[in-house]
Amino acid sequence: MNIRPITEWSLYRLRFVIAYAVLAVLAGALLLLFNESLPPGLGPSEQQTVVASSSVSFTQLPKDSIDLPYHALQKLSVEWFGVTPLGVRLPSIIFGILTALCIALLLRRWFTPSVALLGSIIFVTSSWFLGTARLGSVAVMIPFWTSVLLLTATYVSQQTKNWKWWRVVFAMAAALSLYTPYMAYLFAAAALASLSQPHLRFLLRDNNQINLFIGGFFFILLLVPLGWGVYNNPSLIRELLAVPATLPDPLQFLHDFFKAASALLNPYNIGTTETITPALSVVSVALLLMGGARLLRDFHSVRAHLLLIWAALLLPVVGLNPGHLAVMLVPATLVVTIGLNQIIRYWYRLFPRNPYARLFGLLPLAVLVLGIVQVNYQRYVFGMAYSPQAGAVFVPDAFIVQKKISELPPGPATIVVGESDVPLYTVMASRRPQTVVATASNATDRVGTWYVQAPHIGSVPQLQKMPPSSLLVSDRKDSALRFAVYQR
Repeated sequence: MNIRPITEWSLYRLRFVIAYAVLAVLAGALLLLFNESLPPGLGPSEQQTVVASSSVSFTQLPKDSIDLPYHALQKLSVEWFGVTPLGVRLPSIIFGILTALCIALLLRRWFTPSVALLGSIIFVTSSWFLGTARLGSVAVMIPFWTSVLLLTATYVSQQTKNWKWWRVVFAMAAALSLYTPYMAYLFAAAALASLSQPHLRFLLRDNNQINLFIGGFFFILLLVPLGWGVYNNPSLIRELLAVPATLPDPLQFLHDFFKAASALLNPYNIGTTETITPALSVVSVALLLMGGARLLRDFHSVRAHLLLIWAALLLPVVGLNPGHLAVMLVPATLVVTIGLNQIIRYWYRLFPRNPYARLFGLLPLAVLVLGIVQVNYQRYVFGMAYSPQAGAVFVPDAFIVQKKISELPPGPATIVVGESDVPLYTVMASRRPQTVVATASNATDRVGTWYVQAPHIGSVPQLQKMPPSSLLVSDRKDSALRFAVYQR
């Protein structure tokens, strides 16, 4: 009886198809499950983003074009689902899934299938990626556009099938990405690399006039709203370049730079706010250092050339904006995967012809990757669910009121909140007829249902002699009372 070798087994030949299918299911589950409770409320940046998205108009050119694609999608999402966890965070989840897909395809082009798969698993399960993609703010747009541009540029650089048409896609993505801060530095790095790297210079000379015309047409067309915004508000250029209005002195810059580096790498800088620090686990930091050393050795290659120039441009910008680390997510992932590739290649060089050693070498590697995945998952889930820091940052008030007010029969309703919360609750009230938002001092005498925020209970003159009909509470240990409900 002849036994077929393992390479002829169907499961073996389909191993990467199965693995990537599992990866897709894993990514979707991590981004969609427990959306009502993780994060446990509405964060400050989410509140600002929802208010900004509500001002987007689909009938005229906007004056504020920063992250316009995200705001337009979030406006539609909130109009459909309300100020709910899904309504606020659906755009980030969509862009997060697309980012994970682009990163998986990019790693597949840059590395061997096994390395690409392991790198994709580390990226998708990282607390850094989950914290960015599950937050209803524009932070997800930086890794999204970065991954799209790198993927399309890789298709062009490697001259894959229909690579000349990929230049058209790249031009369209490049135009839309310019609405997002920090993206100009990726283009600057690509331009410098194209001038100094021979293969990239060759690709620039090998042009197709039709492709260039189509790509240039869409590039200019998609930049019209941004140009109109810059015309009305030239300070948008500074925001797109992520340059603060007041530049810090050298000592302050160094302090902010090391603060950002600590939030990225320091294992003792533990925190859970809107972002989880440190962004990288100890093992990921070790892989990052290995990958960085390899980049310096291979500086002449296209990949290393671009990443090194890009890092040199980004590091000063991170020092100017220590609280915005999402700009480093994709480059850090690529360097970590390069370090992982070094480990696998080194093991296979030790035992080039010993199949047993090569097989058993996968066991410690599997333990390493599973350990990274488990730590990343636990850091995000347990940190967001049980950290007092997260409980202080994420406030559940808006979600609680939205759920209750959506259950009301048609009729007048009044929401009493603090002055700073009025814009957010106005977005909520705009979806329901006869609903108004007021502060305790300017609330008018209306019949109907009243929702009074906890700090303002007893401060509304029209309700001072009335007992509440019910209370809205959260599951927090402290300050569980969120609203009092009155019927007039």
